[in-house]
Amino acid sequence: MIKLIIPREEYLQSYAEAFAEYADNQISTYHFTDPDSCNIFEKFDNYRNERNLRPDRVGADYYWLVDDQTTLFLGEAVIRHKLNDALRQDGGHIGYGVRCSKWNRGYGTKLLSLALEKAKERCISPVLITCNDDNPASARVIEKNGFLLENKITVSKDGCDVLIRRYWKTLL
Repeated sequence: MIKLIIPREEYLQSYAEAFAEYADNQISTYHFTDPDSCNIFEKFDNYRNERNLRPDRVGADYYWLVDDQTTLFLGEAVIRHKLNDALRQDGGHIGYGVRCSKWNRGYGTKLLSLALEKAKERCISPVLITCNDDNPASARVIEKNGFLLENKITVSKDGCDVLIRRYWKTLL
């Protein structure tokens, strides 16, 4: 069964494989955490409890979309507890990524839908989500989940100007 869970050790190897897929395919639109760089469960717990964070970071809940019958990691969603100035422009309340080998199978739409339920439980509304303008697959996932495009803005990323789509949705 496909479900959204708090990250657990039994899915760590599959998560590491997804991280490697992103590196091999040079995906930069969403970043999984390198599981060799830190104790990711401690990192996620720190974000959830808003402790030991850099000043430019906000509290967040990390979730993994998994197939619990095969212990396969499919994707990750991060739900930020609030917005800072940078996240208001690029990032928003929710970030998500689906492992490359599982793209175009509806997992992104499912992942975002389940993440919205978690955001609602946290009383986050309205919800801001963003994506690069040159990422039509992400825009489709966002729009399928009922978000409305507010505007497009240009932000500087690594010295380059990038056009960002900003979407909002009120959770009832």
